[in-house]
Amino acid sequence: MIRLLVADDHALIRKGLVQLIEMENDIKVISQASNGEEAYKLAKKFMPDLILMDVNMPVMNGIKAAKMLKEEKHPSKVLFLTIYNDREYLLEALKLGVEGYILKDAEYDDLIKAIRTIYNGGVYIHPSLMEEIDNIDHENLKKDLTPREIEILKLISKGYSNKEIAQKLFLSEKTVKNHVYNIFKKLDVKDRTQAAIYMLKNETILQN
Repeated sequence: MIRLLVADDHALIRKGLVQLIEMENDIKVISQASNGEEAYKLAKKFMPDLILMDVNMPVMNGIKAAKMLKEEKHPSKVLFLTIYNDREYLLEALKLGVEGYILKDAEYDDLIKAIRTIYNGGVYIHPSLMEEIDNIDHENLKKDLTPREIEILKLISKGYSNKEIAQKLFLSEKTVKNHVYNIFKKLDVKDRTQAAIYMLKNETILQN
């Protein structure tokens, strides 16, 4: 069961989301917040698996709430649900290491897919936002990453842990850890979320 915290300052939107989401058998909304400060406090109190949070809220916005939680290494994953599709908000969210970013005009099925993807260790960025992510040098990416590193990067993007990657590829966990370190260094990323986003953005290139 996916334990979810929903944070949105518009009561009608928040309650509508809760009613729809709770129709799913594998998702339970355990708490609701009307601003970022409430979301922050309730996340620490109830420890949800995932926080579905609006970006622009009173008292404290979603960006600041997520930043505080991430700095404290809080285990809850964050999915931003917002009307903002501009580059500035998206990049700020990604720098924080949040696991997902989806627009409020997305289809309901896409929202549920995002929640499940993130819960299972993946990353979800609304398709219309992918072009807003910084382009990287595709040729350098192909040239710099070894076939093994590309293989591991693909598994990272699917939410596999180092231990799971090691088991799947018949490698030691230490070897996988070294590969992951090299991947992060070559792509100039700080964490698995950012590495997965690069993979999602350049999947066609990396398949060749």
